[in-house]
Amino acid sequence: MRNRRAAVTQQTGPISLVVVDDHVFIRELICRALAKHAHDYEVIASVGTAAAAVAACKQFKPSVLILDINLPDRSAVSIVPDIKRISSGTRILLCSAFPKEEWLTQATACGADGFVEKTSTWADFMSAIARVARGERYFSGGSPQKGRVSITDAAAAAGITPREQEILKLIAHGLTTKEIAGQLSISVPTVETHRSNLMTKTGTRNVAGLVRFALEAGALLGQPISIEGP
Repeated sequence: MRNRRAAVTQQTGPISLVVVDDHVFIRELICRALAKHAHDYEVIASVGTAAAAVAACKQFKPSVLILDINLPDRSAVSIVPDIKRISSGTRILLCSAFPKEEWLTQATACGADGFVEKTSTWADFMSAIARVARGERYFSGGSPQKGRVSITDAAAAAGITPREQEILKLIAHGLTTKEIAGQLSISVPTVETHRSNLMTKTGTRNVAGLVRFALEAGALLGQPISIEGP
């Protein structure tokens, strides 16, 4: 993760972006907002389909891809791995005008670097772009539900230990097993053991299930996540 962040921070000149949204009006709004910060950002392509997004990333290798989830030809979530393969240095910020809790789960599971709702303010939207561009992970999923329990309370109810709570939060933030081991100064097998125990205690079968548990417990909703590498 350090190397990836270093590559982002060493870039000179405006950050190159590709904007993808099937609504021309929304694309133009985003491009105009970015044009007001021409010293920092340069939109090098603006397209409306998943196929065009993949083609633009293959051709231009942008620093950041702003990618609407709902596209007419393919789900944006399904093309994230394709884009990471053809343009490994491109940071991907997913966005949607239709808030759904599952978008956060899918965004973290598919390998995207961030998620922001279009119902956010322009200031929040621009902050999301800036954070993702400089190598952070940023996920914002709207307002917390009234009466939602905290991740700590939900974990305690499931018999999850404080150490497992730490690991659960890092998993929910999108860190890999190796990254978690490095951040907590423990071995990879130890992280794998804790992860297995977490799945047993939460009744889940994979990492996506653990992320979903964290979402439902309020670990991500209502508070944008900003993560820098260890």
